[in-house]
Amino acid sequence: MNHRRHALTCSAHSRSGARRSALAVAALAILLLLASVAASPAGEAKGGGLYLALSRMARLSTHQLRPRAAQLAADLPDSAARLNRLQEPASTAETQVGIALGELQQMSALTYDPHYAPALVAAGRAFVAITGQDPLTRTAINPEYLGLDHELAANASSVERSGRDAAKALGAVKRISRELARSKRRAGRLERALHRLQARGTNTGSRSQ
Repeated sequence: MNHRRHALTCSAHSRSGARRSALAVAALAILLLLASVAASPAGEAKGGGLYLALSRMARLSTHQLRPRAAQLAADLPDSAARLNRLQEPASTAETQVGIALGELQQMSALTYDPHYAPALVAAGRAFVAITGQDPLTRTAINPEYLGLDHELAANASSVERSGRDAAKALGAVKRISRELARSKRRAGRLERALHRLQARGTNTGSRSQ
């Protein structure tokens, strides 16, 4: 039963991690943008503040957020592929432990062997851990765990979906980076225009005096 509980725990953690991974990029984006705003000195509001804030956000997006999003989008499909590759050995293990258990159950109990009972118990426990089924009735013990092969397939599908979500998130991060770069250029032009207007106003005031 310890093996079955361990399998259930690992499966639950894997599903939860796959669901959370697709949200990591968006959460990181929000944290980075908030951090950049919070780090802005109050004095920057007077000229150059908008351009500098956009510059910081562009750097954070380009050098921190985008590489992490790209790594996540690359890692998740590879993780799904590894899970898929485990399905064949899991299926083989399920078949073979079933055969071993069946052979032990067919042995005559009249033939005394001190190793027989421990072997039968161990095979039964392994069968439960791998298949999630009762070794006698071959019915599911826990409806939330339908066997190692089934769990691997379900988790591989979940990770594949998360990988597709991560690829979409990476695309969004790229668009954000491009928009930040454009906004930074616009802010620079706007601030230069404001500086020119201020300079003209100063020169006009000087001549009027």
